[in-house]
Amino acid sequence: MGRRKKLGEILVDLKVLTPSDVERVLRALDRRTDRQKFGEVARNMGLVTEEQVLAALAVQMGLFHGIENWTLEEILNRLVSCGSQQ
Repeated sequence: MGRRKKLGEILVDLKVLTPSDVERVLRALDRRTDRQKFGEVARNMGLVTEEQVLAALAVQMGLFHGIENWTLEEILNRLVSCGSQQ
């Protein structure tokens, strides 16, 4: 099993963020004294939505088989369909 991708890397793979956006978020995180997470800071900066962060977390956790090859839209559709079945 390989290393777990970081959230910023996944958001770049999903074409939500650019590498320069990730750098901006990482610089903002370095300046913070509290323990905010990457997704929180990116959302507070207006770079991502909560849904996009949740989709990236689903990829990071390997929530569905083969999810790392899905598009953002495919991931969000699957998450919505799973949520509506409960």
